[in-house]
Amino acid sequence: MALLDQSDSLGSGCFVYTIHSVIELEEKQLFEEFQCRMNDEALSFEGYRGQSISYEEIDDGQSLEATTRIVFEDIGQCLSWLDSSERRRLLHQAEMSMNYRYRAKLEAESFDQWIQGRRPEKVPIWKVNVLVWLALYPSVMVLTLMGSSTLGQMPLPLNMLISNGITVALTGYCLVPWLSRLYGGWLKTSSNRITWVGLASVLSLQLILLVLFSRLPGAPWQSSGL
Repeated sequence: MALLDQSDSLGSGCFVYTIHSVIELEEKQLFEEFQCRMNDEALSFEGYRGQSISYEEIDDGQSLEATTRIVFEDIGQCLSWLDSSERRRLLHQAEMSMNYRYRAKLEAESFDQWIQGRRPEKVPIWKVNVLVWLALYPSVMVLTLMGSSTLGQMPLPLNMLISNGITVALTGYCLVPWLSRLYGGWLKTSSNRITWVGLASVLSLQLILLVLFSRLPGAPWQSSGL
């Protein structure tokens, strides 16, 4: 087994993907067996380091929120597992055997660990968060624009599931790595002047994007009054 203890260090350069699952109290054992099968299957994937699971009771007294963190050495290896047919098969089995619901969250700390693992210098977390923000905003807006006639017609839970998957892949494979190279000097600098100049450039880009998206004719948020 490659189960990680909560106190274990993830090490340098690891990428962590967090999944929040809502389960009934009486289904906890089934859920743990399901996660063991997930873990066993993931062991055959390159870069897999293991997973950790924690539980928190929900106010209704009948459910638990299970937080599962799966750990890979690299973001690309993690995305290969998330998109794999093996994982989809196990998820389908869980949906059939119990009322399994989950929501995945890509945390900024995951990007921080991944970028720092490739740099000898310590990168401030807030700078990584700024780059993730710069990557997410146009990604979400363009996806909303392009998917208004397709994803926008789906039920919201399905829409969000597919949209989040596309956004994670786009930011993880393309935008965040590209921005980390583009802002490489800014990420590692100790100069206050360069830090402020880099931050000002990010804010300026976001302002330009805001104006462009706000004035884009025919955009779905124009007709909806958003």
